[in-house]
Amino acid sequence: MHVRAIRETCSRSYSPDQVSVWASLLSPDSYTVVLQERVMLVATDGASVVGFGQLNPATGEVDAVYVLPERQGQGIGQLLLAGLEDRARQRGLGTLELSATLNAEPFYKRAGYARLHAAVHSLPTGVELECIRMRKEL
Repeated sequence: MHVRAIRETCSRSYSPDQVSVWASLLSPDSYTVVLQERVMLVATDGASVVGFGQLNPATGEVDAVYVLPERQGQGIGQLLLAGLEDRARQRGLGTLELSATLNAEPFYKRAGYARLHAAVHSLPTGVELECIRMRKEL
């Protein structure tokens, strides 16, 4: 699901090479640390995963909100993000920050996140992705 969202949705804002390298970094093993150290919410439809979101409660960083391309625009991402914000409040966090992909900035803006500045996210391979740093007071 994560790879499909990157390949099909993020390809509108990033080059084929950037998308290919980004998607190639994901494997079932790449989620081991995430599941141990992050808050992860998963949206399902029956037995199928249709979206997920993850929060780093130690840093107050929303690491990800991804939804299957064919299910985008149905409110799934909004529910996942709201759930992450609820978990952050339960942990006493008053602010969340994130690095939005260029295609996701409007989604986060609609959810109340304010643009801080343009930034660059460096993948472990050295490939760089332009992004937008954003913040929300909870």
